[in-house]
Amino acid sequence: GLSIAQGIALGLKLQKKDARVFCVLGDGEIQEGQIWEAALCAPKFKLNNLVAFTDANNGQIDGHVTEVMDLRPLADKWRAFRWAVHEIDGHDFSQILAALDAAKKETDRPTMIIAHTVKGKGVSFMENNIGWHGVAPNAEQTQKAVAEITGGKR
Repeated sequence: GLSIAQGIALGLKLQKKDARVFCVLGDGEIQEGQIWEAALCAPKFKLNNLVAFTDANNGQIDGHVTEVMDLRPLADKWRAFRWAVHEIDGHDFSQILAALDAAKKETDRPTMIIAHTVKGKGVSFMENNIGWHGVAPNAEQTQKAVAEITGGKR
C-alpha cells in the first residue's frame, strides 16, 4: 500500500493538485522490504501530501511482531528516513486529529503517524489475543463483541 500511495502522492504533486493521500499500514506489514524502499523515496520527492498510519498493535498472523521481526525503535527508523513522525494512542480521537493537523503543516516531507493500539480492544475474548488476527467471529461471538463494545446499546 505505501508504494501505491507514494505513487499517487507524487502524481498529484506533478499535476500541482492540492490533495492528500492517506495510507494505513500494519506493523507486521512494514517488515517488508518494499515498505522501506518507499520510506526512503518519499522524502526525496518532498511528498508532504503523503500521510501514513502504522497500526502498532504488535500483532500479525505469525505471532507478535516483537517476536517475529522486532521493529523497535520504530519511530527512530522513520525519523532516520526523514519523515515527520507522531506517536499517538490510536484509540484517542483527539490525538488522531492533532496528528493529522500537524501533518497538514508539513511543507517538505511525508508524515508517519504511529498509532499504538490494542488488538481487539474492548472485546474480552479478543483483546490482546493474537489468535484473532485474520479470524472472523461467528454469529454468537459477534453478538457478544457488539454488546461489549456498545455496552449493550445498539
